Amino acid sequence: MRRTLTIACLSASVMILSHCSPKIPSTMLTTATTSAEKVAEVKRNYTDVQMEEGRIVWQGSCGKCHKLFTPESRDVEKWEKILPRMVKRSKLDDTAAGKVRAYLLAHTQPE
Repeated sequence: MRRTLTIACLSASVMILSHCSPKIPSTMLTTATTSAEKVAEVKRNYTDVQMEEGRIVWQGSCGKCHKLFTPESRDVEKWEKILPRMVKRSKLDDTAAGKVRAYLLAHTQPE
């Protein structure tokens, strides 16, 4: 009985803790490995119109809380570290988050 209760408690703890991990929108997951590949991927998967929509969302959502840095002010790796946290805070849906990411990565500083 005691062993069953211990296993049940551990299982419940694992389930609860797994829900505490940050959720990364599927539109922010990538198979590209280098910065250049990531930029090429967003340019291939998003149109100029979608990236413009991303710029508008970025200015509207992100600009509400803090000063906006130009996309060129950060490299791809820095944007990739910043975006998941900011997307979660701003409560953007996957579609909007993907467009913002596409806009920022497509206009980031060249390496």
